Amino acid sequence: MNQDTRRLQKVSDDVRDEYLVYRAREPRLAIPEENSSSLRRIPKLEDPADHSKLGLVPRRADLDMNHHVNNVTYIGWVLESLPQEIIDSHELQTITLDYRRECQHDDIVDSLTSVEPVEDAELVSKIQGTNGSTAATENNEDLRQFLHLLRVSGDGLEINRGRTEWRKKHAR
Repeated sequence: MNQDTRRLQKVSDDVRDEYLVYRAREPRLAIPEENSSSLRRIPKLEDPADHSKLGLVPRRADLDMNHHVNNVTYIGWVLESLPQEIIDSHELQTITLDYRRECQHDDIVDSLTSVEPVEDAELVSKIQGTNGSTAATENNEDLRQFLHLLRVSGDGLEINRGRTEWRKKHAR
């Protein structure tokens, strides 16, 4: 911050060089990239989807100060089109969202969901880990994957693509 103008300014090269000696030589990532399932491409969900919830409308509480829908609302809308039996029998293990376009306060949104086949449960569990759970997923029947699409009703503009991965709830 410039002390005279009280405004942000670009960091000069000499100041940057002074602080570079303290940075780590290799970047330290919270999730190593080779283990990150979020690097898998999320394909576009084509019509007809297996499940849908049409006509979702942003509420005032869903908007930020720029009148854009906030990211937490997108998660709720993605889950709206998921079958209730999955929510009852499975627990969310991972969610990956790919934001494509801002959603405005006057947009009407369609939420579409389709099953994505689980290719290899062992590979998925290696990629995902157990997310801190002692109940690791054992087989393909316990894993369910879904592709999601949020789009503007009418013109079909993509707002968001997503993938959710669910594992069977274990009896308590």
